[in-house]
Amino acid sequence: MAATVLVLVLNYLEVDRFPDGLPAPPGPINADASSWLGAVLRHPCPQCGECAHRLELEECRLQVTVTDRDGWYRLFWAADDVHFYDDPALVGGSLWNPTAELTGGTWTIRGRYVPAVPMKPHPCPAAAESFHLKYRLRRGAFSGTGEPVVDPSGTLAAPRSIFWFSYRFPEDRQDDFWWELENPSTFAGTSRLPCSCGKAD
Repeated sequence: MAATVLVLVLNYLEVDRFPDGLPAPPGPINADASSWLGAVLRHPCPQCGECAHRLELEECRLQVTVTDRDGWYRLFWAADDVHFYDDPALVGGSLWNPTAELTGGTWTIRGRYVPAVPMKPHPCPAAAESFHLKYRLRRGAFSGTGEPVVDPSGTLAAPRSIFWFSYRFPEDRQDDFWWELENPSTFAGTSRLPCSCGKAD
């Protein structure tokens, strides 16, 4: 009888209400490309004035992992429940649980720019071609976006930090959540891209 009462009390004290998230880690594209990542990259060209290259997005994967560190249930099994999210409201909702722990957050954006119109090309000046942006979720006090990083050719800029949301729990504490670029010096490859204007050298 005493054991039953104890289990009921422990169940009452340990709130376990996690919002439904993703059924599994997401596929290659589960988020919209950022507004600052243009669908067309334009840059000056001495031959045709301006060259245009269209975006081919290969990956835009956003995943946040929240682990349910079960309390008294560890007496019976050791495995933790892992929840996957890509929505800030659901991440905030899951963190209301006292046993919830934010254990990971990544946002990977990968792709390349190719000639907007396939034609017999001449070489463009060097410009951003392939890019691979790796953002990590941070939690604390957001200090601002800072200066953007620019690829060596000067044609593609990316933010160092992207604010995501603020969360207040408990009431006397507020945390900010933001994405921070992990590879600012290697996020883009540059090359002399084929120009799509069709003019001869």
